Amino acid sequence: MKKILSIILVVMMAVSLFSCATLSSSASNTTVTAATTVGLYAHATDTANESEAWVKWYEKDSTMYFFMPSSTNAEELEIYNAYESEAEVNSVTIAANSTAQVPYKDNVKFNVTIDDKDYTAVVMRSSAEGALFINNTADFDGMNLWDYLTDDKSNDAKATGAVLDDNGNVDNTTVKKIKGRGNTSWDADKKGFNVTYDDAIEVGTMQKCKKFSLISNFQDASLTRNRLLYDLADEIGVPYASDSRFVEFYVNGEYLGNYQMCEKVDVGKNTLIPDIDDEDYLNYVAGTQTAFEFVCEIDAGPDEDDFTVRTGNGNNLTMKAPELAKGDEGYAKVQRFIKAKYDQMYTKLTQNAENINDYIDIESLAQVYLINELGKNWDAGAGSFFFVYKPDENGAYKFYASPVWDYDNSLGNAQGVEGDLDRMGIDDYEEPTGWFAKYKNGYRGPNFLKESIANCDALNDVIPTVWFEQFVPAIENRLNGTNLSDTELYSSDVYKNYLTKSAAMNFIRWDIIQEPQWIADHTMLKQCHAVYEYNKHGQVVGIDYTQDSNYTFYDEYVFDAEYQYMIDWTNSRVAWMSSQYFSDYTPSEIPVLKGDADGDGEVSVLDASLIQLHLVDKKEIADNCMEAADVDGDGEVSVLDASRIQLFLVGRFEEL
Repeated sequence: MKKILSIILVVMMAVSLFSCATLSSSASNTTVTAATTVGLYAHATDTANESEAWVKWYEKDSTMYFFMPSSTNAEELEIYNAYESEAEVNSVTIAANSTAQVPYKDNVKFNVTIDDKDYTAVVMRSSAEGALFINNTADFDGMNLWDYLTDDKSNDAKATGAVLDDNGNVDNTTVKKIKGRGNTSWDADKKGFNVTYDDAIEVGTMQKCKKFSLISNFQDASLTRNRLLYDLADEIGVPYASDSRFVEFYVNGEYLGNYQMCEKVDVGKNTLIPDIDDEDYLNYVAGTQTAFEFVCEIDAGPDEDDFTVRTGNGNNLTMKAPELAKGDEGYAKVQRFIKAKYDQMYTKLTQNAENINDYIDIESLAQVYLINELGKNWDAGAGSFFFVYKPDENGAYKFYASPVWDYDNSLGNAQGVEGDLDRMGIDDYEEPTGWFAKYKNGYRGPNFLKESIANCDALNDVIPTVWFEQFVPAIENRLNGTNLSDTELYSSDVYKNYLTKSAAMNFIRWDIIQEPQWIADHTMLKQCHAVYEYNKHGQVVGIDYTQDSNYTFYDEYVFDAEYQYMIDWTNSRVAWMSSQYFSDYTPSEIPVLKGDADGDGEVSVLDASLIQLHLVDKKEIADNCMEAADVDGDGEVSVLDASRIQLFLVGRFEEL
């Protein structure tokens, strides 16, 4: 009997051990695309059989980090063991080349043991809006994908991958091409890239797009300056302002930090500029039309293989569309046309032509000038300055100043170059006070914005109106609001919420830049303030401007402080510019709303009642509302006007 009981006990123990092994480790048929090197990989999504969105752990200061996207399961991770021996991860055993579900808590360290070696690990979950995975595990001349791409900006590769939004939705559209981008930023360790997909994809709530730029924001410790000014431009209606989202970026599973994934400046279907045809020039070359659409950039540093046009004033235009090479059909003819149109526009602008709006859209030029002046953008008007040449609503071709681009050295971030500032007579570049864009010198040829402000009355006339009726409402009502993310410009707390956890991850992976060569001192600021007085239409009719006599101090090299400094600097800059423009601002006339006798912005029974009381001397209609009260337009306010309003309100008239 004892022998039988012993056999039964052994069998039960075996079954028990088998059951434990089954719970702790899955079969080895899990596909992890990036797992070609040893390590532990955590799945970034709960989506079954998803093979692209895996994150390899990363060592920093004797701690192993799992830098996970915001959509990652908050309680447990599916972890793949790519070692050749079993691993014990937070008390869960994972066999070699197998996966297991491992419980965890954010930012709480746990133990890992592999091959009798102990590690301390921690999971950090992002707060960003999405995640981007790029995978190609091929051998690129003895280099992995990241080393190959960063070895030379011209290197490019195809890839598989995944795009995750913050709800965990996965898009596995393949990558047609990824390659490096940027000029100064390319010299940094954290580099930028351009990514083209085989088909258009959605990144969060952005419109579908095929071509994106991944902006590293490596020298902006707030991570926000580009995004804020792009979104502000979009909010006020600058044509083709690039939409973007904050994402975590991974290459072959390796975490590479927080990036701004934005619509690349490009033309055609499912791009930032969808209504421009890259081949429109062919009709001009063939002689079937007299003009064609194009997109160009005043560029301080074009690449050797760029299609460029040297203008009469010495500006260098790099063409974004069409992009031709020597020997292509119509190459020289297209160059001559672009040069002629730009030279004509520039001449009209600097000669203060009365019909300048026939050559360049003055409102877009005012908007883009103000974006650059607000930011004190170092390259303002001298580089990364774009134009779109296309027909207006009447079919007449003209230039539009757009899209906006490249603002990491803005909003109080950069020191500038001392010699250049001396030549411009500017000694307050880092401060939120003082003009900059109107004095900035050009790099090759004159500065476009400087010459525009100096010579074009039409531009200067419209700037105060654009400032007070577009910029100030956007900043005051949107950026300085709370929990607003329903239009292009979000409130500052929303941006910060997206970035706080992501920045913590990013600045473990990449240290905050502390070199004073480029970055301004962000530790103190004398803030400026503006209190606005509004009329009933919400237009500014008064301003009380002050500047603090004492400094506000900020911690050094800390994300929260860096972000708050940027927001405070921006609001201070807005206040100062408002104080400068107010004396030249006259509120635009508000179109008369027929029937709005009381001036409250809508037509109601109260308006009919007011007219009736006015006729018997019981109440007065304000002088500026008399035209609205004269509904039938016969030159006087009568009972007929009150009756017409009443009939309109019950549907007897479709309009007043």
